[in-house]
Amino acid sequence: MNNHLENARQDFEQSAYWNFIGLSLNELNEGFASLTLPILPSFLNVRNTVHGGIYFSIMDTTMGLASRSLGYDEVVTIQLNTQFIKPAVDGVLISEATIISKSRSTALVEGKLFDGNGNLIAHSTGTFKLTKMVEQ
Repeated sequence: MNNHLENARQDFEQSAYWNFIGLSLNELNEGFASLTLPILPSFLNVRNTVHGGIYFSIMDTTMGLASRSLGYDEVVTIQLNTQFIKPAVDGVLISEATIISKSRSTALVEGKLFDGNGNLIAHSTGTFKLTKMVEQ
């Protein structure tokens, strides 16, 4: 794994949020990331389906990691549009994010969320601000 990919992986895997929610890395390549999240009972809403905020959160995290895979030190979500397609109730959620386009300071990213059977359950597009730290 390239050094910037390893740095991104470590930063995300060591974050308090990553560990609190229970994410795990499936794959990380330049311009692509995939994560898995086991569904916990605490993720269920009043309809006994996974709350949309969980969908949104895992996709935002996966898309941010895909953006970091481009070699940037920091990424910030500027805009994220999500379509909720199907409910999930148990098993796992699997997210994938792919860079669609990149400028000097932003990335356009596509995110997909699948249930454990491979059914597409949500789709996102987002814009992420990309920042490299200046060496002093």
